[in-house]
Amino acid sequence: MPVLKKGDAVGLISCSDGLRQEDAIHLQTIRQQLIHLGLTPIEAKTIFRQNGSPFSGSAKARASELMRFYQSDKIKAIFDVSGGDSANQILPDLDFEMIRRAAIPFVGISDLSVINNAVYACTGQPAYHYRIKNLSGAFADQQKDVFQQSFMTDRSFSDLQLHWLRGHSMNGIVIGGNIRCFLKLAGTRYFPDPTDKILFLEALGGGPARMASLLAQLDQLSVFKQCSGVLLGTFSEMQVKQYTPLIETLVLEITDRYHLPVAKTEQLGHGEDACCLPIGLPLTL
Repeated sequence: MPVLKKGDAVGLISCSDGLRQEDAIHLQTIRQQLIHLGLTPIEAKTIFRQNGSPFSGSAKARASELMRFYQSDKIKAIFDVSGGDSANQILPDLDFEMIRRAAIPFVGISDLSVINNAVYACTGQPAYHYRIKNLSGAFADQQKDVFQQSFMTDRSFSDLQLHWLRGHSMNGIVIGGNIRCFLKLAGTRYFPDPTDKILFLEALGGGPARMASLLAQLDQLSVFKQCSGVLLGTFSEMQVKQYTPLIETLVLEITDRYHLPVAKTEQLGHGEDACCLPIGLPLTL
């Protein structure tokens, strides 16, 4: 069943670092695109940076605005327009039982990986790895189609263009997202059980040493030992700067002893042409 239909209202919020004032033009474009798609955007009070700080409000204020959306009878999906570092501040102030009952999908990427995975871990409800700001980017027209296919149709999400690095198939519920942000949840109740899951990983910044360190942390948490496969999205800085060893090499090396299937796609990540991936739903590739 599609997440959204024409006439639905959707929430826009910044749960991580707030938008800068110069981003207002992008927010306006996003609003117009959503209206053109037949949706009604409703903005949170916590969107833009306040009082010279990087935050759109205190952690409690951001959590309160998010919970206000979850309590709404109108809002059918919540799209986070932010990114940065501070999304995990709000986790202790979220009412996960209310989130479970509301069953309103949360959508975001990058630092919002902490909320995507916390929602799934604490409620069993899915979230979506998608960047709503792509509706105001260089591929805006294409992204309208991506948005419609992902949220307004019964898309299966199994049609990704993949390059198989080891194996030929994998299946399981998807967890993960931005590798740095996902690992902020390590050791907390918000970290999802990796058993038999597809682990999705992507990154914006960072070279081989940082990625090797983060992959080692995942290994030391026994994530690779327990998961059913690894799906790699884009690793922007590594790929643009053509760093070596490649992310593919690093992942194949650390997962070799587990004989895990590993695939890579250029359709998921921080690119303005990126697609959508559900977190917390089963996927067969």
